[in-house]
Amino acid sequence: MNSIGQLREWLKEARSVVALTGAGISTASGIPDFRSASGIYSNGQNDNVFDLRKFDRTPEFFYLFARKFYPQVRDAQPNAAHRALAAMKNVTVITQNVDDYHQRAGSDPVYTIHGNHIHSTCQTCGAQIETEELFPIIGKGDVPRCICGGVYKPNITFFGEMLPEYDWTESVKAMSEADLVLVLGTSLTVYPAASLPGYRPWNAKLVIINRDPTTLDSEAQLVIHDDLCDVMESVTIES
Repeated sequence: MNSIGQLREWLKEARSVVALTGAGISTASGIPDFRSASGIYSNGQNDNVFDLRKFDRTPEFFYLFARKFYPQVRDAQPNAAHRALAAMKNVTVITQNVDDYHQRAGSDPVYTIHGNHIHSTCQTCGAQIETEELFPIIGKGDVPRCICGGVYKPNITFFGEMLPEYDWTESVKAMSEADLVLVLGTSLTVYPAASLPGYRPWNAKLVIINRDPTTLDSEAQLVIHDDLCDVMESVTIES
């Protein structure tokens, strides 16, 4: 049986599937990843763009980046891999991505362990606002501020911040109850997100689908180094 056929059989048999997704699932939607040759960090000007201390000192540094990044994320659409996951039964999605393509594709539940750009919070008074309401200000190159004078920060987990407690707790719980874990489009280099597959039961099957090798390839029952959209679409079409 080939890899697609094997994965299809395991998906049919599984009672509880957890998918951990990373930047590689959104690249097909036109969103750059972080560490590839064409990723966000390939431009040295973007170093520390998601660093909390840098944001606190000079928020204009982040918003210069967001001026182009926000509209790009807003205007892109879920791709075949997002839609394939949403079409599967009994799948809990845990994503490291800060876009909302899993939700738009129809997956439920979706735990966003690195937060999400959809809402922003005033760093002074805690007021919440939909980030899209700030786009006109950001588009002019200005730093968005609350009526209290505080700076709005997107509800993205920056380096130096704690992960969202609810999403992290629910993600660990879902992993601990899974009988099939899919690792999709992530290099498993960013912690603590990369530690999540370690919470799976000893007898849960681990499947990794990523273009490049990961640190968990040797532990997985199935590893596919291929285009994620092609693989997920094939599984869905043939199931």
